[in-house]
Amino acid sequence: MRRAVAALGTLAVATALAAAGLTITAAPGAAAGPPTTGRIAFWDFMTNQIYAVNPDGTGLAQLTHEPQGISAQGPNWSPDGSRILFSRVNLSNGMGRIWIMNADGTGQRRLASDAPGYRDYQPNYTPNGKHIVFSRCSPNDGLCAIWIMRSDGTHRHLIVPFIESPNETNNFDPRVSPDGRRISFTRFGFKGVIAQVWVAHIDGAHAHPVTAPRLEGGQANWSPDGRHIAFADNAARPQSSIDVMRANGTAATRLATTKWPTNNFGPAYSPDGRQIAFSSDRRHPDLCCEELFVMRADGSHQHLVDTGIQGVIGAAWGTAPPVPAGSPGTLSRLPADARVSGVARHEAACREVSPWLTGMRCPTEQSRR
Repeated sequence: MRRAVAALGTLAVATALAAAGLTITAAPGAAAGPPTTGRIAFWDFMTNQIYAVNPDGTGLAQLTHEPQGISAQGPNWSPDGSRILFSRVNLSNGMGRIWIMNADGTGQRRLASDAPGYRDYQPNYTPNGKHIVFSRCSPNDGLCAIWIMRSDGTHRHLIVPFIESPNETNNFDPRVSPDGRRISFTRFGFKGVIAQVWVAHIDGAHAHPVTAPRLEGGQANWSPDGRHIAFADNAARPQSSIDVMRANGTAATRLATTKWPTNNFGPAYSPDGRQIAFSSDRRHPDLCCEELFVMRADGSHQHLVDTGIQGVIGAAWGTAPPVPAGSPGTLSRLPADARVSGVARHEAACREVSPWLTGMRCPTEQSRR
C-alpha cells in the first residue's frame, strides 16, 4: 500500500497550557492515576489481535482470534460502550473490511458489504452512534479518501476526496467532533506537506488545515467537550510527540515527548476528558516495542499501563464498564506469540504499523515509497 501512506517537563507544559488558555482542570481530590471507569481497546501488531483492558492494567481480554495472515486493527467504541468497530485486514494484499463486535468480543460480523477492489479502514462512530466515518482506498493500491455510512453499513458515500494532481494526497484518521458537526482527518502529501491535521464540516465542506506544516501532525482526537484536539507530530521522523491545541488549531502545546529517537503517538481521550491514553516506545531505545501509557490531559502523571503486551497501537478509550480481574474472558497469561525477540518484533513493526513508527521503517519499505 505504498501510495496509501506518505509516511517538557510537567511544569513547563502546565505553564504553557495556562498561558495559551488551554488549562484543563480536574475534579477536586482527583487521583493521580486513571479513573476506574471505562475500558481501553487497542490492537497488538505482533499477534494482530484486538485487546481491551481496564485503565489500571487489570482485566486484560483478547477480543479477536484472527488466523495467521489476518489482522484485526483500529478498534473504536460505540458511544454507549456496548460495541466495537474494527478493520479486518488481509496482510497478503492489504484488503481491509469493516467489522463489528460486542464489547466482550462476541458476535463478530462484517458490517458493510464488499466493494470489489476497495479497501476500508479506521471506522469511527459519530457521537450519536447513527453513522460511521472511515477511510476508503481505491483499487490497485490507489489513493484514500474519507467516507461516511449509516451504522448498519448502508448508504455509503464520499465526503472528503483524495487529490491526484499536482500532488497525490491521502486521507486517514477520520474523527467526528463531539457535537457531530465537524470531522478531523490527516491529509498526507497536500502541496508537499508530509502530514497535516485538517478539519471540515461533517459533509466535507470547508475543509482546511489546522496544524502548521512544520509539525507534520496527524492522528487527531477530539476532547469530549470539543474544545481541544490532541494529535501526534513529526510523522516522518523519529521522536514523534503528542501535542494539544484549541479546536481551531491555535495554541499548539506539546504534552508528551521523550528522548530521541523514541516516540509517542496515537492519543485517545478518556470519556470524562481528564486522561489521555497513548502508545510509546520510551522504555525501548532500540524501538522494538510499543506499550500503553496514560497521562492527565495536561500532560502530567505519565505512566505505563502494564498490560504485558509490547505492540500496542491505536488505543481507544470507551465507556464500557471495567471488567474485574479473573472474570470470564480475561487473560491469566499472554498468548505465546505476544512476546518475541526484539529483532522479530522490529521486523513485524516494519510490515504492519502506521507512519508514526518512523524509527521502525525497514530499508525495503523506505525504498518502495
